[in-house]
Amino acid sequence: MQRKSEGKGKRCQGSITLFLALILTLIFSVLFSLLEAARVQNLQMIARRNLQLRLESLFSAYNLPMWQNYHMLFLEGASEEGQLKLTGMEGIVMKEGAQEQKGAGFYQMELKDFRITACALATDYQGAYFKEQAARAVRDGFAADMSGLWKKKLEEGGKLADSRKELEKTWEAAQAAEEDARRSQEESMEDEGRKDSGENVSSVKQPLPENPMELVKLWKSSPILGLVVENPSGLSAAGVSVEECLQNRKKKQGNLEKPRTDTGAKLWLIRYLYHYFSCQNGAGEKGGNTHALEYELEYCIGGKGSDRENLEQVVRELLLLREAGNFATILKDSGKQALALEIATAAVGFTGLLPLIQAVQTGILLAWSYMESILDVRCLLAGGKVPLIKEVSEWKSDVSAGYKVLENQTGAESEERGLTYRDYLQILLLSVRESLLTGRAMDIMEYNIRLLPGREGFRMDHLLQKAEAEGTYGANPLFLGFITGGKGKDGMYHFDVSCRSSY
Repeated sequence: MQRKSEGKGKRCQGSITLFLALILTLIFSVLFSLLEAARVQNLQMIARRNLQLRLESLFSAYNLPMWQNYHMLFLEGASEEGQLKLTGMEGIVMKEGAQEQKGAGFYQMELKDFRITACALATDYQGAYFKEQAARAVRDGFAADMSGLWKKKLEEGGKLADSRKELEKTWEAAQAAEEDARRSQEESMEDEGRKDSGENVSSVKQPLPENPMELVKLWKSSPILGLVVENPSGLSAAGVSVEECLQNRKKKQGNLEKPRTDTGAKLWLIRYLYHYFSCQNGAGEKGGNTHALEYELEYCIGGKGSDRENLEQVVRELLLLREAGNFATILKDSGKQALALEIATAAVGFTGLLPLIQAVQTGILLAWSYMESILDVRCLLAGGKVPLIKEVSEWKSDVSAGYKVLENQTGAESEERGLTYRDYLQILLLSVRESLLTGRAMDIMEYNIRLLPGREGFRMDHLLQKAEAEGTYGANPLFLGFITGGKGKDGMYHFDVSCRSSY
């Protein structure tokens, strides 16, 4: 029994050889090194993903009025002082990172540094990023078949608008021909000392309408709004200062590459403005309720500081556009051409020069077309419709009416087919240089948002559409190992990563 108890009290002594100890040390070192290597690889991936999330989180703080009013996403880059400062956004990210990095874990790491290295602003490359978002806002909700029809109609209007310059030259040539004939007649009467020829011409002209060229010449040099607006005093008197508009000031610039060029960017921008901007006929289908100018589409065409000035320029261009359309119609009417030839013959037929008579005939047809254009623009401003090219049966004016043509009451119900005033503005927008049109569109948004409380210093060239960032992360070693390549002087692994985010 004693031996048994003594046997229980004894402990067996064990030992390993030095060789086995070295082998175990090597095995564990390799094992921990592999674990640390896998951890470091994952830390690198997590650092990159974490930086991407932080940059996207920063972009979630988009400018709210731009989204609510214009369906555009931009990051506000201005500081409280109204200056573009990226350091403010960098500070926000660093502060949020410091709050989230408390505690410990297998993949615990610390954000050491965050830098925005590059950015793209709404105004960069003549508003390329702005146009990109405008196209996106309208393209998604626009059916492909409707898009084709709209573009075709807009292109037809553009061709008609391009013909205005040629018609103006023709009009000037007709005026010059009439003036030459009048001067020749006066010289002839002075030489002969009698006015028989003039009396003969008068006797021929009596049954004919008066030559409308002088009347139209007078109208073109008169205040134009009085011809087409029944109550000019009821027009908007709103105005803005254009001294600080985007075209007249030095803008901030980003440093990212230019986006891919869209050949239809201008057409999409025009369609966007059609939906979001107001005009003399009223507000668009979308857009905000705050307006520094009531006639926003007119500003995009005229670029003047007041609604009245912009409307006046638009009316002048509309009259010329409609004159081109009406001239195409009158050339299909042989009766009106014959009457114009009779009036021209009565006016300058004494010269015996057929080219001179034909030039004056063309001038009379253009003057008649302009008279018709006044009625058309009246109809458009009243909310009616006018076709690009009328049928002969749709002609309203009478060349013999003279001044009385202004007494015609042309309401919105005059035409059931054709284009509205807002549709015609799209055609005029097409003739505005793309960079100028883009800048004026951004001006309108800038003016409007500045009217909101707390947004007095809003600037379009402080809005970020895209940004690149770099970050440095640090993590402490967790396992013993031989990996030291990623360690910094402070005994931590340092990971330098970069990413990009955009709307």
